[in-house]
Amino acid sequence: MMSWTYPTECWLTPSAQPRLSPIDGTGLFAIEQIRQDEVVMRFGGRIISDEALTRLTPPYSSLTVEEGVHLLLDPAHPVRYGNHSCDPNLWHRDATTVIARRDIGPGEELTIDYATLTGVEAWSMACRCDSPSCRRVVTGDDWRLSRLQAAYGTHWSPPLLERIKAAAPE
Repeated sequence: MMSWTYPTECWLTPSAQPRLSPIDGTGLFAIEQIRQDEVVMRFGGRIISDEALTRLTPPYSSLTVEEGVHLLLDPAHPVRYGNHSCDPNLWHRDATTVIARRDIGPGEELTIDYATLTGVEAWSMACRCDSPSCRRVVTGDDWRLSRLQAAYGTHWSPPLLERIKAAAPE
């Protein structure tokens, strides 16, 4: 049962724009300085269930906002170009708000760890982020990795943060 209302529209800071990415296709890049903790994007879209998500044909962009509930992003909005990195410069403030993890300079690609936003444990993708901490494969089960839990603290989509808390030893 949904307990929140989620935005229907996406928003991207005017300090970013899409460009060709060395990671994958098109990415989002800072065109001016973005300060740590600055809001970079807000996700919005259509709410769908686990069942509806499994019937979709990729590519699509979604994030888990509650257990069994996903926000399907507008495929025409530039936030869809946000690429994954195993050492991202963005992370979650809440279910739909993404902030800068650190100061980001002009020309840097804006990235987020997809493991922090997907609650679909069967999901996986090959990673080409090329960071020293690259996992090579990113999965919907990566929330279980203690090194990621330590690195991201509370900066996960809320249902994943709840899974982390529930799985923690007493």
